[in-house]
This record gives sequence, structure tokens and C-alpha cells, in this order.
Amino acid sequence: MRRYSIVAMLLVFMVSSFSLLNISHAPPALEIKKFYLKQTESFIENAKEFQSLIQTGNNSELHRQFFKLRSAYKQIEVFAEYFYEFYAGKLNGPPIPFFEESEPDVPEFKPYGMQVIEDLIFPGYNPENSRQLKFQTDELLRYAIELPAIHESFELNDENIFDAIMEETYRITALGITGFDSPKAQNSLPECASALNSLEQYLAFYNESNSEKQKGKYELLRQYINQAILYIKRNNDFNSFNRMLFITDFLNPITKIIGEFKELNGFKDNPAGLYYSAVRKNNTLFNPGAFNPYRFLDDFSSSPEKVELGRMLFFDTRLSSNNNRSCASCHQPVKAFTDGLKTSLSVDGHSPLRRNAPTLWNAALQRNLFHDSRSRNLEEQVMQVLNNALEMHGSAKLVSEKIVSDELYKNIYLKIYADSTHSYAAQNICNAIACYERTLIGLNSKFDKHMNGQPSLTKKEINGFNLFMGKAKCGACHFMPLFSGARPPRYYYMESEVIGVPANSNKLNAKLDSDSGRYLITGSKIHLFSFKTPSLRNIALTAPYMHNGVYKTLEEVVDFYNKGGGKGLKIAPDNETLPFDKLNLSAHEKKDLILFMRCLTDTSSLY
Repeated sequence: MRRYSIVAMLLVFMVSSFSLLNISHAPPALEIKKFYLKQTESFIENAKEFQSLIQTGNNSELHRQFFKLRSAYKQIEVFAEYFYEFYAGKLNGPPIPFFEESEPDVPEFKPYGMQVIEDLIFPGYNPENSRQLKFQTDELLRYAIELPAIHESFELNDENIFDAIMEETYRITALGITGFDSPKAQNSLPECASALNSLEQYLAFYNESNSEKQKGKYELLRQYINQAILYIKRNNDFNSFNRMLFITDFLNPITKIIGEFKELNGFKDNPAGLYYSAVRKNNTLFNPGAFNPYRFLDDFSSSPEKVELGRMLFFDTRLSSNNNRSCASCHQPVKAFTDGLKTSLSVDGHSPLRRNAPTLWNAALQRNLFHDSRSRNLEEQVMQVLNNALEMHGSAKLVSEKIVSDELYKNIYLKIYADSTHSYAAQNICNAIACYERTLIGLNSKFDKHMNGQPSLTKKEINGFNLFMGKAKCGACHFMPLFSGARPPRYYYMESEVIGVPANSNKLNAKLDSDSGRYLITGSKIHLFSFKTPSLRNIALTAPYMHNGVYKTLEEVVDFYNKGGGKGLKIAPDNETLPFDKLNLSAHEKKDLILFMRCLTDTSSLY
């Protein structure tokens, strides 16, 4: 009997050992999925706890539990945001109505989630909001409970795990440290620490593989992550936080090591349409060549010959019906491809158009073009201008016929577009001009050099950057490093904002500008007076500012925002999207902020 007991014990031991062996050598993707689901359950439990506290109305307890809830979300953010954009929007979407371009028949989506809840309990809980708070919390819990069931049938793999992790490093860098999703509570820095902690835990499953391919790098990565978390704990004041140092000393090295591992393993960016990204996810956001100027050109084609033809056409006045206006008339290289006018002039040379000419620098990195975002690519943008009665007073078809029959262009055109039929001449002309515009990439300013390890900025300019990304809240709309409305981490979707731009600079009797903006394109009320968030690259060269050129200087622009935008002038429409009333910047802070923006000048690729 004893012999059988010993044999049984040995069998149990062998089975247990074999099971442990299997667990320790399970594929990292499988272990990550298990861990992620466990973290999701923790998020659900925190949501339940928050729900239970609502009826108490205890302000400090609600705040305490809300911070725990947010921290728990940051533990799962990397995959929730990557795979389930719909659920991420319900759990942590912006606190304003949202228009989904893929569903234009739906007027708008109502806001849900923790950012809405934050508005209801900060700076203090108002019992009058109890019904709305309960509704939002119930919905939050409902969607949170659905998450594990959705993920249960989903198979993670190494490629999309690292794609998601790279996106999370970009999210922390460009959004997290700005307070983008915690504008009222200003709890974003501890939340960044939680997000970094989650990355360390997920990456730990690749420790063995990483150690083999990047000797010593995994330990170095852990050191950077832990030092970053420690830095936040020791420097957790939102307004005084040194974001420049945090990025250069911690986030950039973290991102670079992860990117190297991704490259060494041949892990590709997710090619699915849902994951289209303008940034190449293999290095830091500031790495030269990080952004793909051909992302919004479906065939990814260009050539030196196309670029040269496009350059010639760009400066040729024969593109207009009266042969006296070229693209360069409104987009002059010396003025960073603007014209220096409040609003551009019509083709007649004296009648003003309604809007200011935007810069073409980095236009290739924008999915939506024009102030009202009506165009989806540069070819379409050129076509619309050529067909516009006020801008070129012509027809793209007639212009193309004029060009392809001209002795200067005929042979060049036929060589480049030899396989194209005559009926595509107009599209080809637009394509050539667009190919030239795609060379206008300016991402090597003083700022970029500094972010790539070449100290270039002064103490005041660095302070200006820290203000831009923090107290001044500029970086929460003008997303770094493009400083446009291209939203991180994929820089694919372009945001529009309603800021209450005045019709003139008269502060005492201010009047809202009557231009309806993007509303004229979508017909959605949330887009009334809404305009695409413009790039601030080369901003020192592109005055005057705003869609109507109302402000002549950067000082005027900063003052407008400092006083609360349209709210400060008492002309704000009901749908204004600025998340603040006043910025309360001091005189020297405003000066430093402007000094930093002047560091974004780079027109070197012209020469």
C-alpha cells in the first residue's frame, strides 16, 4: 500500500512539474493575454467600488477611488486603446460630443466615460449632478464588464503586442504628460507612472528573448522605466514638471529600446486599415524619418521626375485661367508657403477670399486638408483649388490640356505618365504637384535637434516647451511632435476645434466670426464654427494667424488663449471645445512660450 502511495506521489509531482514547466515556457503572447484579463478584472472591481461610493457623496472618498479607477485603466490602456477603440471611447473618451466620419448618418455621439465623470466630481462633487454621475458610472461599469468577454476569443500575437506597446509609449509622450485625458483633476503624471508600470509588466514576458537579442538592454530598459516612475513620484506637480527632461532622459530611451527589439524580431506595423498610421513605429517620435509623407497616397509612388515636374507646375502661372496666378502666389516659399495676408486674394488680384492661406510645410503629414478638413489628400486638395472659380478661375481639365500640349512640358509629362491615358491628364497634373508638396517636410528645427541629443534650446526655450505641454495646455490640441491636430499615437485622424475666433481684433466689442467652418461640410451641429487644428511648425513665419487672419502677432494669439479664447471675449458658441476658462500665464511665461514656438522653424529642405 505504501508503495502505491509513493508511486502516486511521484506521479503527482511529475504532473505538477510538467505543468509548471509548461507555464514557465508558455508563449509570451498567451501569458500577456492572461495577465491583461486579470488587470481588466481589477479595473472592473475598481469601477464597482466607485459606483458604491456615489450615494455617500463623500468628496474625498470619490476622488480617492476615482484616482484608483484611472490608475487601473492605465494598466490596460495599451491594449484596450489598440484593439477596441469603441470601448476605449466609452471608458475614457473626450468629454465632448464626437462626430464619427465613418458613420456620417449619425449626427453625433454623446460623451461617456471617466473624463465625463471627472468633470462631474472635480474640483468638487455637486449633489445636483448625482443622477448624471450615476448614469455615467453605470455605463462605465457596463462597458468594462463586456471587455473580458470580447478579449476572451481574441488571439494576441507578438507583432500586434509590440505595435500596441510602441503606440503606448507615443501616447504617454504626446498625450499623457499634457494632461490630455485628465484636464480637471490634473492627475495625469501619476497615471503616466501607472501606464509605464504596465509596460514593464508586459515586457517582462519577453525578458528571455530580449536578453538573447539585446544583451543588457532589457535590464537597461527596466532601469529607465523605474527611474521614470521614480522621477514622477518625486516631481509630481503638474505645472512645474520638467517634461523636456522626462522625454529626453526617460521616454525616448525607453521607446528606442522597445523599437530596436521590434526591428530585430522583424515585427511589422499592423497593415490593417484600422491601424493606419503616419508614424513608423520603430523608434522615437523625434527620430529623423519617423513620419511617412506617403501614408496618405494610396499607391505610395513618387519619383524625382514627378517631383521636378510638380515643382515647375507649382510656380507656373499658366495653372490659372488668366495666366497670372500660380500655386506660389498664395503659398510663397519665403513665407513658409503662406502669403502674409489676412486672407488670400481672389484670382482677380484684389477681392479678398474668406480664409487665410495655411502653410504647406508638412501638409503631406495631414490626413485632412483645408481649414474645414474637406480634402483627404494632396491630389484632391490641388484639384479643388484648380477647379475653384475664385482661386484659379478655371478647370483642372482645361489646365491639364494647356500644360500637356505645351512644348516645355509635353515630353516630360509623356515620359513620366507614359502608361496613362489622356483622360487622366488632370489627375496626373495634380499628382505631380502633390509629389512636390510631399517633399516639403520640415522636422529638423532647433527643437528637433534638441530632442535627438543635440542640446540646442536655451533655458527659457525649454521652459516654454514645458509650459506648452503643461500649464498652457497647447500640447493637448497641437499634438507633439507635428504640433498639429494629427492625433497621437497614429497621427492619422485630424482634429477640429471650436475656440470662438473673433471677427476682428476689437476686444471691447468682440463679435464671433460668422464663418461656419467644418459645419458647411458635415452639417453636424458639433462642427459649427469648427476648424482644423493647424500645424505650429514654422509658426514664426506664417503670420497673420487664425483661419481669418485676425491676429497679426503670436503675442496676440497667446493673449487670446490666456484669457480663455471665445469665453474670455464673451463670444464663445455653446459648442466651444476649449477645456479651460483662463490659463493664468504670467508675462514671462507668455514670453517663454513664444520663444519656444519660434524654435519650430525649419525650411532647410528647400535649399
